[in-house]
Amino acid sequence: MPLDRQSFFEVMASFPSGVAIVTTLSDDGVPRGLTTTAVCSVSAHPPTILVCVDLASRTLAALRARRGFVVNFMGEGRSELCLLFASKAEDKFAQVAWRPTEEGLPLLHEDVLAWAECTTIEEHEVGDHVVLLALVEDGGVQPELGPPLLYYRRSWGVWSPVHEAEEPDPVRIPAIEVSARDLRWQGAEF
Repeated sequence: MPLDRQSFFEVMASFPSGVAIVTTLSDDGVPRGLTTTAVCSVSAHPPTILVCVDLASRTLAALRARRGFVVNFMGEGRSELCLLFASKAEDKFAQVAWRPTEEGLPLLHEDVLAWAECTTIEEHEVGDHVVLLALVEDGGVQPELGPPLLYYRRSWGVWSPVHEAEEPDPVRIPAIEVSARDLRWQGAEF
């Protein structure tokens, strides 16, 4: 018997994930988008990724029709933007800076650490989601924008690299046991 839904959510929430906003255009040229942590590299040759989308997503019809999208990998300080794209707001792009890619797809150019423009090559319905397998046609990196935004146990945070051995720890405190609800991690965004 499979794990119950709530337990599954708790297990998966314990795995920190990067946060991305997937954007596309509807048939009538209206930009659409959603927030996701379900993005994964599949192959380097050819460059392929997968994105999982809830069957109830209002962006799914546009993703399926267009068969092209941009994965906007989000950085520190962008949690409010991610919450907007996770919402049911009618016009998520009204106050958001974006520009079209060469293929005309919405790129959140002011807010991304990196981006991948993709063409869907396969779709697979699995349970309550669709897995979009996609070829990466174009992309870029903006390293000057700082660390990536992460999602862990239902909160936002940022990744900080491990210090080199010769560097002192910025803060040294004795280890204590805390519950998951008490956990605060470096750079948490609220």
